[in-house]
Formats: sequence, C-alpha cells, structure tokens
Amino acid sequence: MDNSLVTVLVISAIGMSLLFLSLVLFYGIISLLATVTRDRTTAPTGRTAGEEEQGVGPADRMLQAAVVAITLARAEAQGKAAGSFSQASGERDLTPWWSLHHQDRLAGKGKTRRRG
Repeated sequence: MDNSLVTVLVISAIGMSLLFLSLVLFYGIISLLATVTRDRTTAPTGRTAGEEEQGVGPADRMLQAAVVAITLARAEAQGKAAGSFSQASGERDLTPWWSLHHQDRLAGKGKTRRRG
C-alpha cells in the first residue's frame, strides 16, 4: 500500500513539473515572437512641412477615413432598417426588431424541440 502511494505521488510530481515547464517554455516562445515581430516606427514618416504644422499625418488620415466609413455604414444600415417591403398582406415597415427576427429565421435559430 505504501509503495503504490509513493509511486502515484512521484508520477504526479513529474507530470506537474513537466506541465509547468512546458507552460514557461511556451510563454517564452510567445514573448520572443512578440518582440521580434513588433513594428518599429523609427523610419521617417515622409510628412510635408504643411502637414507637420497642422498635425495631419498618415495615422490621422486613416482615423478620419475610418470615421467616415463607419458613419456611411451606419447611415446605410439605418436606411435599410427604415425601408419597407411588400408582402401578400400588404406593405409593412421594417423595424430593427423585425430585421432581428428575420435574421434569426434565416440563420435557423427558430424554435427548437425539447425532449422532456
């Protein structure tokens, strides 16, 4: 009885130490890859004198483009949600709730049978 308990404890200790050593190894590999693949922005940006005075650079332009794209996408989504469609029973306005219901029906998230 005493011998099997010691064997189990030794095997558990070896397994746990291998587990933690492998976790430390993987953490080291991920840290090394993160430092190697990090962007280094020490290169000149190529700004003109007028842009430096105004503070408008490539990052600012990308941010402005993203804001415009999001605004246009939201306006288009609201336009589609406020539209109407034709059914056999007549015209019906689309609301966000109806769009959600229709999307769930298309995705197959309808009622499911439960076995009790």
